[in-house]
Amino acid sequence: MKQFPRSLWLFAALVSIVTTIPYLVGVFSAPDGWVYHGSLPIPGGFTVDYNSHMAKMWQGARGDWDYHLLFTHEDHTGLNGVQGFYVVLGVLSSLFALSFPLVYHLARIILIIALVFALWRFAARFFTSSRERWMVLLLATVAAGWSWLLLIFPSLTAEVSPIEFWLFDAFTILAMIYMPHFVMAILLQIIAFLALDAWLSRGGGWRALTIMTFALQLDAFIQPYAAPVLAMLVILLGAYHTFSAKTLHWQRALHLALPLFGYGVVVLAQYVSMQADPIWADFISQNITTSPNVLFYIFGYSPFIIPILFGARHFLLGQKQDDIWWLPLFWLFLVAALLYAPLPTQRRYLLGVQTPLAILATYGWARVLLPRFSERYQTIVFSVYIVFTALAPLALILFNTVQLSADVKPAQVYSAPDEVAAYNWVQENTAPYALFLTTFDWSGAGSGGKLVAMTGRRAFLGHWIETVHFDDKIAQARRFYNVATSDEWRLNFLEEIGADYIWYSDFEREWGAFNPADADYLTPVFTEGAVTIYAVPQR
Repeated sequence: MKQFPRSLWLFAALVSIVTTIPYLVGVFSAPDGWVYHGSLPIPGGFTVDYNSHMAKMWQGARGDWDYHLLFTHEDHTGLNGVQGFYVVLGVLSSLFALSFPLVYHLARIILIIALVFALWRFAARFFTSSRERWMVLLLATVAAGWSWLLLIFPSLTAEVSPIEFWLFDAFTILAMIYMPHFVMAILLQIIAFLALDAWLSRGGGWRALTIMTFALQLDAFIQPYAAPVLAMLVILLGAYHTFSAKTLHWQRALHLALPLFGYGVVVLAQYVSMQADPIWADFISQNITTSPNVLFYIFGYSPFIIPILFGARHFLLGQKQDDIWWLPLFWLFLVAALLYAPLPTQRRYLLGVQTPLAILATYGWARVLLPRFSERYQTIVFSVYIVFTALAPLALILFNTVQLSADVKPAQVYSAPDEVAAYNWVQENTAPYALFLTTFDWSGAGSGGKLVAMTGRRAFLGHWIETVHFDDKIAQARRFYNVATSDEWRLNFLEEIGADYIWYSDFEREWGAFNPADADYLTPVFTEGAVTIYAVPQR
């Protein structure tokens, strides 16, 4: 452990604590009888994804390794390994009798600490001085971007917010605040490439190749969207070492086919399995995460682009660089090539890109920018720069803390006593995969997401992507609550989707004037406060 200074432990602990502050405020600000879900209200889309993660944990806690979509009513094939990260967390929750939110955040904290140490080790492969390694670490963790400057152009940000506030794939600090599986994926990338570097350029044997293979395989389950970047990066580095640097014989380079084959098999198997089932195929068709206007990327990554541009001439004309530098260069090239490729998941390829950006930005700072200042001011200048890059994530932490500590609690992350009582009733009195007619829309408002997260039951509507035929189902649910709709249509609709219960709360009241209490064919089985649960007659 001598290679890791004591200050590194303190930094890892500090990042873990600061990113956990709003969650702790959420817990200790819950009024008597209320339940805090463990999510954050800003951005609103996080709660939707958090509910999905809780759904996966429910299935793990039940021992159901073949993952099903709980936010849609159709029967479909369960897939082993898909979303396995949260399924495993659910298993651990059950094994140690801990709540899902607690395990979720313990995993997040542990992975943050592990990632800090991995980044330090990665930085050590490029830089020898402790100061430069710290620069890499700060740029690779707490730094974000400046696309929030685009707020001065209302027409540009009217529909898309600055990416520092919602694009979790883009910045490591956002992954640390919100998404433990993203932190895990970035960690595995670093482990894989350190092992690959040891095998390519430092004479590493089968142990290094095995570590890389294992890291890539595991990453394929956690974030399969990274496959085009990671696979091509391995191929490019292998080709370079074989044909350009002549440090790797082509016969030995063929050994890379083993981890690439295993990696490809896992990713391809998931894709083929999903396409083979019409419900999963619809999930894929709805999973569209395209890139925003390029200005958001330019401004968002300008804290890295600026020092990289300053360091580019020195890099090209300076002394011969170690072969390891091809890794961040190839990495950035591949991501840039895919950001606007004709693929529906363009921005997914950003995950982990801050790692090579931090390496190259540190080069620019250390070799070109800082030498322009006297030694006594260099630390001050870089520190001010880092603080300026961290303004957006600090604002997110602050805004969430204020929201959670306010007297009026955000409905998407808190449940009032009547809602809590209803969830408890559902868990005690319904089958594990009972289907509830729920509401949910593009704004993220509705009962479906929370119901699944809190009970593990199935919802008719509950997630933008994981509810198949999402827009059609919104129309169907609105028709159900339209007072002009006939009872015959409602009964046929409930039978067609196989609904067991109807969840009726303030969300549903906003969708139409029809009240299930007026239908003699629906039986109220739970009523408290604003929540009533109706049993659907089974025909």
